[in-house]
Amino acid sequence: MEKQPSSSALIPGLMFFVFFASASMLLPFFGLHYRSVGMNELQVGVLAGLKPLMVVFGAGISSAAADATGRHATVLAVVLLGMALTVFGILHAASFPLLFVLTLMFAFCFASVGPILDNTTLHMLGSRADSFGRVRVWGGIGWAIAAFAIGYGVEHWGLVASFYGFIGGIMLSLVVSRFLQVPRSGFAGGMLNGLGTILRTKGWPRFLVLVFFGGLGIGAMNSYLLMYMQDIGSSGRLMGMAVSIGTVSELALFVFAPLLLARVGPRRLIIVSLFGNGIRLLAYSVTVVPLLVLPIQMLHGAAFGLLFIGGVSYAARIAPSGLGTAAQGVMNSALFGLGAFAGAVFGGALYQHLGPLLMFRVIGAVVLGAALLFSCVPGLAPKDAVPHQTT
Repeated sequence: MEKQPSSSALIPGLMFFVFFASASMLLPFFGLHYRSVGMNELQVGVLAGLKPLMVVFGAGISSAAADATGRHATVLAVVLLGMALTVFGILHAASFPLLFVLTLMFAFCFASVGPILDNTTLHMLGSRADSFGRVRVWGGIGWAIAAFAIGYGVEHWGLVASFYGFIGGIMLSLVVSRFLQVPRSGFAGGMLNGLGTILRTKGWPRFLVLVFFGGLGIGAMNSYLLMYMQDIGSSGRLMGMAVSIGTVSELALFVFAPLLLARVGPRRLIIVSLFGNGIRLLAYSVTVVPLLVLPIQMLHGAAFGLLFIGGVSYAARIAPSGLGTAAQGVMNSALFGLGAFAGAVFGGALYQHLGPLLMFRVIGAVVLGAALLFSCVPGLAPKDAVPHQTT
């Protein structure tokens, strides 16, 4: 018999802290690494786009497989180890084809972690699932601390510091993951049937379109902010500060997530995040002084924090029974998958042909336009959903 969900947030909080601290040491620097081994902006865009593209397949397939088999802990361990191995390979690869294959493998593994970890946390919180943000905030704290520290590391030892910092952190995450109370129940209908059940459930199509536009803006920012900062003369230390400030801006939103969800609701939080996303990108598009990037990064909380809190909560509320992990995977596929892929690839083409300022301006205008449409057109946005316990 499966154990009842635990109300303890200690182990999930520690897992979020270690995993996102590891991620912050590497993900923002991928573009700089690709450029340092001779890739042009379009090649950087293609490689950067692989991670979100694989979220479409990795997040959906691996999470649905975990739900179908009930072997969530095994899947989590395999993908964590896979990330460490592929990142070691990326560090030593220099050709575009080899980087393409290794980045593809890394992206699949990375995409698989989020849905399992998010749903495990919701499972352990039980009836207190709306407190998810107060657990997830430790991921933001870990990201902010490690991003600030790795900025100094990159400045003194080069990009190799970010790679080995990530590998060490992921191995520690693997140890911590063994103490999670991972769900063991599965969906009797099988993997493909489970995905089909989610997509046929009322409310999902409009919800996925909504989070897609959030992913579009996040993908452009994540892929090109540090390249843009390098182009306007920023130091490695300033880049680390920019990443840390953006993360700090999330923390209060995660802490007050239960209040925000109760007062505003997940659907409206997502729409507000689109406004924050679009405004931030437009602000980048008129900034050529490195120090001015730092105050703009304070909008990251509104752009990403509200989007993630709203997305996880809404997906959990409308998830069919037994498909909690798969539901988070499908949401991740639209947000960090198709949306972020479009932002990375479209952004790369615009960056190469028009430059970073116009790239940020065009994508910012698209995201802001989507926010206005979902706010003003009756019936376009998905309806509010009633909370229920995730399985």
